[in-house]
Amino acid sequence: MSQPSISGFLTRFPEFACVDHAQIIAVLAEAPLFVDASWGEYEELGAMLYTAHNLAIQGLGDGAASSHHKPKSVTSITSGSHKVVYSDVRGAALGFDATPHGTRFEALAARIGANVVSVL
Repeated sequence: MSQPSISGFLTRFPEFACVDHAQIIAVLAEAPLFVDASWGEYEELGAMLYTAHNLAIQGLGDGAASSHHKPKSVTSITSGSHKVVYSDVRGAALGFDATPHGTRFEALAARIGANVVSVL
């Protein structure tokens, strides 16, 4: 697969139009580590979902998907016994479950039988 185009990505995920294109391209370039030819006709969509997830994890973009993972969900951190308190259950989500795009990425992978490894 060739890397999805920036225009194709922004057409599918317009909430990232405000993000520096070089940053989007850099994350798109990482996608082949998680999405390969075994994804068949869904390879490009998988790469775009992976990219959208990672941009949202960084708090980039506009809209609910990106603001979903912004640090505002952490309400308290204690260093002594390492305690972190989140403002809601969604703030505690890890891996691909941390964003709607990541959840869609995992669901697509499961549907086509692809293996997904989440690294944090």
